[in-house]
Amino acid sequence: MTLVEFIGYAGACVAAVIFLPQVIQTIKTKDTSGLSLPTYILMVISNTLWATYGIMTMDYAIILSQVFLSPMALIILGYKLRFG
Repeated sequence: MTLVEFIGYAGACVAAVIFLPQVIQTIKTKDTSGLSLPTYILMVISNTLWATYGIMTMDYAIILSQVFLSPMALIILGYKLRFG
């Protein structure tokens, strides 16, 4: 593994857990009052585009990060739409 690949995978791992605390807090409390609906709509769109790009370019670091980020963004968006 090259340094560039290592940095890419390290970034993917950090990105993969970015929303984990928010997801856990949202599931526990069902409180989405402090969350912006447009932000999470844009996040889901962004994750979809990045995942598509990662697949098309076979960039495994991007694919890896989106495999974890996309469901978390969708969970928060779902809670926002249901309980917001």
